[in-house]
Amino acid sequence: MRSRFTRHSLAVAVAASLAPSRASLRGLSSAMLLGLAVQAASAADLPAAPAADETPAEPQAKTLDAVSVISTGTRKANMAVTDSPAPIQLVSAEALSKTAAPDLMNAIANQVPSYNASQVGGDMASQTLTASMRGLTANHTLVLVNGKRRHVTSNFGVAGSGEMATDLSFIPQSAIDHVEVLTDGAAALYGSDAIAGVINIILKKNASGGEFNAGYAGYSDGGGGTDSWGGNIGLGGENGFVSISVEAENRESVYRFSNPSYANCLLNQTACRAYANLNGRDDLKSRLDNDQGALLNKRFPGLNAWLNPPEIHRKIAMFNAGYDFGDGLEFYAFGSYGKKTAQSEENYRRPSQDGGYTDPTTKEVKHKYAYGFNPSERSEEKDYDITAGLKGDFADGWMWDISTEYGRNEMDVYTVNSMNFSLWQATGSSPENFYDGTFYSTQWDTNASVTKDFDIGLSGGPLTLNAGLNYRRDGYGIEAGEPASYYGAGASSFPGYNPLSAGDYSRHSQAVFADVILYPVDAWLVDIAGRYEKYSDFGSKAIGKFTTRYDFSDTFAIRGTASTGFRAPNMGENYYTAIQVSPTGATATLAGASVGNGLKPETSTNFSLGLVFSPLPNLTSTLDAYQIKISDRTYMGSFAYSQAQSAATRTGRTTGRWNADLPDPADTDGDGVPDDNYNQILGNALVAGGFISNANDPSAPGGSFDQTARANINLSFLSNVLDTKTTGVDWVTNYTSDMSWGSIDWLLAANYNKTEVTRAGRVPGFETIPLFTEANIYDIEHASPKFRVNLAATFNWQKFTLTLRESIYGPQTQVNSLAGYESLADQLDVITLGSGEYYKLKLGTMATTGFDLSFKPTDSWTLSVGGDNVFNKYPDKIPSAVWNYDVANYQNGNNEYIASSNYAGFSGSPIGYFGARYYAKLTYRF
Repeated sequence: MRSRFTRHSLAVAVAASLAPSRASLRGLSSAMLLGLAVQAASAADLPAAPAADETPAEPQAKTLDAVSVISTGTRKANMAVTDSPAPIQLVSAEALSKTAAPDLMNAIANQVPSYNASQVGGDMASQTLTASMRGLTANHTLVLVNGKRRHVTSNFGVAGSGEMATDLSFIPQSAIDHVEVLTDGAAALYGSDAIAGVINIILKKNASGGEFNAGYAGYSDGGGGTDSWGGNIGLGGENGFVSISVEAENRESVYRFSNPSYANCLLNQTACRAYANLNGRDDLKSRLDNDQGALLNKRFPGLNAWLNPPEIHRKIAMFNAGYDFGDGLEFYAFGSYGKKTAQSEENYRRPSQDGGYTDPTTKEVKHKYAYGFNPSERSEEKDYDITAGLKGDFADGWMWDISTEYGRNEMDVYTVNSMNFSLWQATGSSPENFYDGTFYSTQWDTNASVTKDFDIGLSGGPLTLNAGLNYRRDGYGIEAGEPASYYGAGASSFPGYNPLSAGDYSRHSQAVFADVILYPVDAWLVDIAGRYEKYSDFGSKAIGKFTTRYDFSDTFAIRGTASTGFRAPNMGENYYTAIQVSPTGATATLAGASVGNGLKPETSTNFSLGLVFSPLPNLTSTLDAYQIKISDRTYMGSFAYSQAQSAATRTGRTTGRWNADLPDPADTDGDGVPDDNYNQILGNALVAGGFISNANDPSAPGGSFDQTARANINLSFLSNVLDTKTTGVDWVTNYTSDMSWGSIDWLLAANYNKTEVTRAGRVPGFETIPLFTEANIYDIEHASPKFRVNLAATFNWQKFTLTLRESIYGPQTQVNSLAGYESLADQLDVITLGSGEYYKLKLGTMATTGFDLSFKPTDSWTLSVGGDNVFNKYPDKIPSAVWNYDVANYQNGNNEYIASSNYAGFSGSPIGYFGARYYAKLTYRF
């Protein structure tokens, strides 16, 4: 129809944004002189997706034209990507392999500039890192496999926005034909979560041939050594196929240690003791008197390793199958099974930190670890998913499709190389390894749909109607750990889940949907979709989408979308609950469903307007502007309960930062005068949860909190408290230069994104307690990269292929309280927010360079070497005035680099703090 195939229209509908200004790009590495290049340039060789009744050729690199038909963002069959009314970027399996990215999530992020992957995480978050699209959260991106919804992880992201997304590490790259990334709201088509966009992973359908690959990667500054193995084989005949893929990986952790303040004290003991005596620092005196054993720790003085990536061992298998019975009836099935073991290390614990056990006979105070210890969180994870369906056609052109999917993720959690301080103090004995409990999540998703083309006399062609029904059942649960893991203070670094946290939960939803696609005239497409969905836990939602495109000529088109959407609270947001106890305090995390009026769905309104240019046979460019308004966004808040708690323990957010400018926790009516010794509202919630028995006296008998931990109590919970507006632009350009010696494929992809908070509300029942400070809101609006640009050029010459890439990340800023650093104000970038003063932590514009060099001596063998961040770039450091002040005053933190955002839920430095990563890979195709 309007198909204007150019050889490299690969990204014709997608993600990229306004190019940065010349000034903003100053100081970038020389590799930026590549010009119009993008990492995805290698996507020019997209593999084909043969039909089930075809016997495909050998699984070698295939041209773009072979896979330009898309299945995402439209119900229209045989839609070419060049004709898409919505922005879609195709990423080939070849492009995914031409990078040193440690996993599939990062490999996709390297190709799609509006998709940013987190590089670090604390506690269990590091073992299931997430990625966000268009500056939103992982919860706002839906993942499909072969067009069917994929289940999510059970590893709930406690901090920030409660992320619980699909774990892409359980999909082997060897199984992937290509990936379709829709950067547009599509909840009316796919249901909950598809607010920012959709990632649709299309699996191989080869009935013969296959490949085997082996590779090794690691960081030039040490760590991260990874051996990976994978393969694919196609089996079948004229009427069917089974494509089987496997993948195994063994990845070392990356250790970037830092010297905590007490390590510096032990390194300079005379000076430290003099400082402690002069300034009344009893904490430093205690380190000098009781923690000399730390000097003999093998890692001294670089004792802390928190936020380093985990050690990972992963094995997965996946299949994709289809069979054509004839007479218009086809069977299809696909599924995966995987196991992953991950272990991430926490901060160092000093020898005396266990409080000591006093021998009743000798009165000697004993410590379990003479040199201190670094505890770790360990997970053993199983993940599987199976989908099966039938599709066919009736008389008169009706086509039907019925499928069902079941997926489950299960994670056993352990704390290892640790101890329970309470047990040690009471008995002089403690286990070192603890079973903390098990998370699990399930999804059962069933769909039935029909499609038919109707000739209603329109000059542009027939009207396409698609309609159907959907039923989904979600499950989630927590199983309690062993008693030693949660007794008293619990296992140090990660206490186990007690019986009060345990539970098994489920919900179900039913939906009806319809989509009408028509061409009023040959050059004008109109797509109208609607969906009504009813959930058992919060009620129903009706949403819709209007999409249109008009082709003024074969070289220019305009397109746009207006849609509404929603995101149902995930099961972790609704039901995750936990208790963490320290020797001097306790924090209760309440299930979102139990706070106020419970959680309600987020709702969205999306608008986009785009242009498509194809001025030359080998040139395609797209430009799409968008606005996403989301109401009732879900975030986590944490509050101090006792008036006796100091300002340093009054945290307005679970961010790792203290907000001393918050009102007193016992100032219930917000008039600046404490009304009681305790916050009555929080006290009532603690009583309702069974944590204490008296809202005005936490020391009263009764309640689950250990008596020794009731001096400082915090309460955390999720609530729908924010409205936001996100605006941005995606820009993609592809061009092929045909040369006498070969060709060069150029690609530019860019994204500009801005988020602002339009409402910061209060929690029902907690109206007098502020959930956000001005500083929190500032971080939401500024802590993500302002723009991102991917440039690449792929040189194709005989048996060699060279891809050069440049990734450019825009600036991002966070703020920290100026309290304690007032004397440094003239050396810092200070900003006043509300009644408090803050200094800025800035990550400036940065660029990283990558390459892939492939040599193909025969049709079967390919040898590839390459690297990412080859100039060994690291993120900016915290202001030197602050770091030097902290070191001089023995209060320095973990890491001098601004590696992770202080505001939970944002990815922090987009390149981590690990340096250059190189790889080599050998592939054999047959």
